[in-house]
Amino acid sequence: MRKERLAAFTDAVLAIIMTLLVLELKKPDVLSFAGFWALRENFFAYTLSFFWLGTMWVNLHNEWENIERISKKTVWATLIMLFFSSIFPYSTSIVAANFSNGVAQGFYGLIVLLVTFSNLLTYQTLLAPNTSSELFLKRMNHRVHWLTYDIILKIIGFVVSVTIYPPAMSLSVVLTLLLFVIPNQFETGK
Repeated sequence: MRKERLAAFTDAVLAIIMTLLVLELKKPDVLSFAGFWALRENFFAYTLSFFWLGTMWVNLHNEWENIERISKKTVWATLIMLFFSSIFPYSTSIVAANFSNGVAQGFYGLIVLLVTFSNLLTYQTLLAPNTSSELFLKRMNHRVHWLTYDIILKIIGFVVSVTIYPPAMSLSVVLTLLLFVIPNQFETGK
């Protein structure tokens, strides 16, 4: 399979998932500013999930430009990543409706971690078929470095969320976006 075909499929699936997120937003009981304000946790969960998936798409786009070949392992790892990503609208709707619930935040965090780990697996499957690309290998080393901190912060958020402070998971996702993911886009000149 050519990398362009898999990238197009990934783009399409992520676009559908991101569209489904907005369909899960609740409508206000009363059409007023107070009605919308009552849904602030819904809008926060939607915004967080949308931009988290969006930055994942940007990262995939940027990295896939530097690869020359993909393997069957890459196709399957990408499919696994898309499977976990497809659960985002569901987990977002649960956490939006139960923002201060540790189980809801834990489930959301589990999906975030599974997507993160499967994304990392996808990148690892790209190493063997692309060892001749120095630029790709350099970017992968940089990616693994900041992804380590990204994962540690998400795991801390998950543990704190299910034990003492439920919103910690959502806050850890915000922090990883602001501290690692988005700044990485500018650091590496992408």
